[in-house]
Amino acid sequence: MKKKEVIEAEIVEDKTVNKVEINEEEKTYFFPRLIAYAIDIMIVAFASSIILMALPRDKNYDKYMEEYKTIQANYIDQKISMDEYVNKSKEVVYDIDKAAIPTTLVGIVLYIGYFIVFQTYNKGQTFGKKLMKIKVISTKKNDLDINQVAIRSIIIDTIGINLLMLGSILFISKDYYLYASTAIQSLSALIVIVTLLMVFIRKDGKGLHDVAAGTKVVTCK
Repeated sequence: MKKKEVIEAEIVEDKTVNKVEINEEEKTYFFPRLIAYAIDIMIVAFASSIILMALPRDKNYDKYMEEYKTIQANYIDQKISMDEYVNKSKEVVYDIDKAAIPTTLVGIVLYIGYFIVFQTYNKGQTFGKKLMKIKVISTKKNDLDINQVAIRSIIIDTIGINLLMLGSILFISKDYYLYASTAIQSLSALIVIVTLLMVFIRKDGKGLHDVAAGTKVVTCK
């Protein structure tokens, strides 16, 4: 009799554990994820601004920005044609982004440190996710690893896009940079749209980044 009771107790305990795991892995809705991401972006932006205050700034950056605003205003007022707008924009857009290389580098380093390294060693949570009581888990048999978090972050946290933009400004000439940066920005917009649609449509709430990385965002108790 005692043996039977022990077996039944183990079965009940097993079921309880499984039930807890299932409850923890229910679909996490969009808005908690959005709020968590907004919190994380503010944290990274604040850290970035502190670091950039200590770095020398390109003296011509403001001049380039004013020049670009003038070109845009002239095009909107129909003072210049589309061809003139593109030709005049090529050089100034290149100059603006080249002057902003330190900002881009700081952003990439902080994003990698926060969204990849910190999130991995904090068991799938950033500060934003912790506040919203959600976390990233692996949908594979193994625990969440840094490779999965890296793949996920390269796609959704714009690390990949920023690296492409940095590569373009360093290795593409002024004549073709505007086209390259426009294509990269279009790719970024496409990734965001596809990811949002997937999160809304899929029953498991997985975005493109989760499918690629073999991860899932779940609610924590």
